[in-house]
Amino acid sequence: MTLELSRLTGQARAMGEELATRERQFAHQVELARRWLVQYADQGERLCHPARSIHAAIPTGEPLDAVHPLPAIPERFTVIAADGSQIQPDRHGAALYHLINVGSLVYRHGSGEAPEAHSEPTLGYTEDDVYENGHLVSGNVLDVRRDLAEITRLAGLCAVEPPGPTIALVDGTLILWVLEDLPAGERCAKVTDYLDQLDRIRQAGAVVAAFVSRPRRTEVTRLLYLASLEGDEDRANQGPNPLEHLPDRAVFGALPPGARSALFVSPSSINSEYYHPAGHAVHFCYLNLAEEGHDPGVARIEVPVWVAEDPDRLKLVHGAIVAQARIAGDYPYALARADELAFISGPEREAFEEMVTTALLRAGIRSAISPKAYYKTLTRQGRRRHHL
Repeated sequence: MTLELSRLTGQARAMGEELATRERQFAHQVELARRWLVQYADQGERLCHPARSIHAAIPTGEPLDAVHPLPAIPERFTVIAADGSQIQPDRHGAALYHLINVGSLVYRHGSGEAPEAHSEPTLGYTEDDVYENGHLVSGNVLDVRRDLAEITRLAGLCAVEPPGPTIALVDGTLILWVLEDLPAGERCAKVTDYLDQLDRIRQAGAVVAAFVSRPRRTEVTRLLYLASLEGDEDRANQGPNPLEHLPDRAVFGALPPGARSALFVSPSSINSEYYHPAGHAVHFCYLNLAEEGHDPGVARIEVPVWVAEDPDRLKLVHGAIVAQARIAGDYPYALARADELAFISGPEREAFEEMVTTALLRAGIRSAISPKAYYKTLTRQGRRRHHL
């Protein structure tokens, strides 16, 4: 063992004390935020403009403290979920490539049919696949390609699904946040591809929603702070904010079981610059998935405007997600299964690497991993230690 645990004892104890103090502060923040939510519930219209300038949640016209109970759940409806995983390009490996694996599940509630499970791997190995604008495709850029593969898979499954209430479910956000750091030209093409798939889902007659488990966003708490300052954005930007770092989900932990909050518009610049003009402006709410007598399980739900402004579509999203979550325990069953189908295990990765090596040999290419990768393999498998 190379981790000196004895050196961490004091640090772990200090961390426990720090977190206990923070927990007490957290309780005071939650109390204040919930009080402000009620106190400024009717101030939404006045806050819309200044909210944009401080990246706070943008009200939609309903009271900020609105509570929408669980609607009647249809006897029959279909949930189509997709999730993805990837193998990053490894410059120390035998070859330069990336792999994206998308798992998907079609679950037809009330039909008595077994869910349809799919797994679709895609290997990227050409120059265009592994390089973009002169840089190796990895990190956030590969994440966006995975997100696009997921939404494309959902759109394809929605297109062939028989008529009936259908919801396409994404794990995470509908907004490609990571693109905010890219040049405008690169952003536009990627966002357009994603929005095209949202168009396909809408044209298929389905609805689409994103599910964010244990969300950390602070957009609503920032809005409440702005409200306490009577909408003065200059003062809000100067701080200090007594709700700093308090996640929105803590405010909505008081929602009744199965109920959702008011809707808000995401303040993301990607949302306003690209999604809104395309007719897909992303709205969000918070939803308590817990059953009666259980601790709150608050998730963030994101939907495009054409779902948010259609009561029937919004009720389908609300009811379907709660029904799914109560199968698996505060997390939609179809998404949990899609994640399992997408996951690339260690043995699977090793088997694929052997497949790549064999393919290279058959093509007459002698491949070798880098010395760094070789020695990592030895030491991490416990077969060798280095001595001077």
